[in-house]
Amino acid sequence: MRRIIPFVLALCIASGAAAAAKDSQYLVGIGDVLQLSVWQVPSLDRQLTVRADGMIVLPMAGEMRASGNTLQQLEEQIARRLADFNRNVNQVSLAVTEFKSRSIYVLGRVVSPGKYAYADAINLFDLIREAGGFAEDALRTRVKVVHRQGDMERVEYANVAAALDAGTIDALPMVRSGDTVIVSKRNGALEAGNDGIQIIGEVRSPAMYVLEDVNDLVGVLLMAGGPSDQANLSKVRLVRADADGGTVAREFNVESYLNRGVATQNPRCEPGDTIYVPKKRGTLSRTLRVVPVVLGSIAASLGIYYSVTK
Repeated sequence: MRRIIPFVLALCIASGAAAAAKDSQYLVGIGDVLQLSVWQVPSLDRQLTVRADGMIVLPMAGEMRASGNTLQQLEEQIARRLADFNRNVNQVSLAVTEFKSRSIYVLGRVVSPGKYAYADAINLFDLIREAGGFAEDALRTRVKVVHRQGDMERVEYANVAAALDAGTIDALPMVRSGDTVIVSKRNGALEAGNDGIQIIGEVRSPAMYVLEDVNDLVGVLLMAGGPSDQANLSKVRLVRADADGGTVAREFNVESYLNRGVATQNPRCEPGDTIYVPKKRGTLSRTLRVVPVVLGSIAASLGIYYSVTK
């Protein structure tokens, strides 16, 4: 038993040293809150907040730049500055208590959308869990992750529901500071973004919609409330971007699918598509053709009436 205790203590010291070495390489940023500890002069211990200009204010020593330095570099610089005012100081330690400069935005259909701060990368599922989890109407099969590195931006989509079912949560994307996670509404109108399907024309609720369980043309039209009374379902157009950056428009006779089951007229829809439902033509012209007939009937009736009364 006596031999085990020193061994355990050695492991704890080694692991603590490794953790400190890892923390010491953290790059300090604007908004971070640091805990300064000066064990030779405890009265100098305090919290330091990195200002918007990247500076911190030290006790006695005044301002110095913190942003852009690692914790280890900053510790060495602070120790030298404080030693100029107190010879007893030759070593200080810093710990980050709030990682304000390492923010990730979680937007959309989560319980607590907002800004979350992490020093290291975090798994997408763990981040959503930190945001309170999915809202009841959240689209779990297509979570948008916008990765940013400098001026570069990369977008990927993650099927969190499938990862949960398959037990492959570890395979979900890692999210880092500067990234944005957007959870859309399930089978409903999008609040932001353009990764859904735009439905315009003669439907009851034209808008942009996201896809989940529904991805065929008829199903998408029903998501938009169904066609209006004036909808021309024989000439529904689907516009899709092509590989060259242009667009390709195709026309589908949805009526033939509904009436005769022609499957080719109910295509699969994809994010980014635009669906246009035109209005029936000839509604006004048919009305105008009916008017003379009605007027003629009225005139004939009046003629008969006058001939009888005379």
